Amino acid sequence: MAVTSSDTGAVSPLSEQAAQEIESRLISLQRSQADKELPLPLPNTKFWGLVTQLTQKIEIEMDEARRKEGWNTKTDLLRKRMRTIRWAIGSLTQHRLNGFARLATMRTLLQREGNAPEPNWEQHGPAERAFYESVCRSIEIFQKDIDWDTLQNGITTPIIEIPDSGVAPLTDFIQKDLNKKIVPIESYQEDLAPPPEFHIDEAWEDDNDSQTSSVPDGFRRIRMLQDLPEPILGPDDKPVDLSIGDVHVCPNLLADALIGGGMAEPADL
Repeated sequence: MAVTSSDTGAVSPLSEQAAQEIESRLISLQRSQADKELPLPLPNTKFWGLVTQLTQKIEIEMDEARRKEGWNTKTDLLRKRMRTIRWAIGSLTQHRLNGFARLATMRTLLQREGNAPEPNWEQHGPAERAFYESVCRSIEIFQKDIDWDTLQNGITTPIIEIPDSGVAPLTDFIQKDLNKKIVPIESYQEDLAPPPEFHIDEAWEDDNDSQTSSVPDGFRRIRMLQDLPEPILGPDDKPVDLSIGDVHVCPNLLADALIGGGMAEPADL
């Protein structure tokens, strides 16, 4: 179905000069908005309506040229022109909506009015204002759902209430125990004294002798500084998994290799 000027509504069609001016402003605004965090003022409050008229004008021209002349250089240029305009519209819209969402977040969620002044809506479109206000309402709902005030300001009411009566002073318990029988400290001294035949030095020497004799000839006692990826054979030819901190008795050759590789250290008694 062919597109004609009567299908675009009651708005009068744009002249070629006006169409080129709108197209130029669209491309220029897209380049300026691309690296800005907040939305820039529009050239005109009716800017988006004029851009719509621009796309309709090019569609009509392209359709009429295709019907009269077929696909030729003219129709191909109009098609490329339309592709560029629609890309600029998409890029500009994306950056502006992101800017309005960022502005709404700064003012509503973070309350940074100084860094994010209220937009001058005489410099933006009515559809953009509706989008901005809807984002603000959505952020307010989000704040309520996650309890934003508590996240930012902490808990304002005490968590645990301490009763006024408090805890009874320790003197109350001392007074109640005064009548109990007090056992002299001297009566426990005999129980704490070691047996007369017990000698600490002798016990320590006996313990060292028993541990030293537990290391077979040709073996060495080591302490692991790293985990071994695979088990090794112990003195009883059974596989043993060694981890960091373990003390193990292994053949001298293996012990020297582990110590030399920094994976173990001597743990000789």
